Amino acid sequence: MIIDAKTVVITFSIIGVAMYLGLGAMRSFALSIAQENHDANLAIDQSEEARRVKRERDADNVASIAFAKVEPLLPASALPQSSHSSSNSISATDEETPANNATI
Repeated sequence: MIIDAKTVVITFSIIGVAMYLGLGAMRSFALSIAQENHDANLAIDQSEEARRVKRERDADNVASIAFAKVEPLLPASALPQSSHSSSNSISATDEETPANNATI
């Protein structure tokens, strides 16, 4: 085998082109993995957000149902302790109750 400047330059050129193409292939492969990972993370975040919103909505519904069950008891227990002006505020909340029950 003859080792001269021409052979060394050609060998380094071939190695350089091969490394450039190999690194390009590795970059595109890494990019596709990163994009798939990003998409998977978005899907996980969206499902967690949907579960959180559902739990929040269910908790709001349960709280409004519980308040609707307890609310008729409030004026009877609140009237002896409160003044006449607070009974007006209680009657105002009684008017809001059917709107709360309509959403259930």
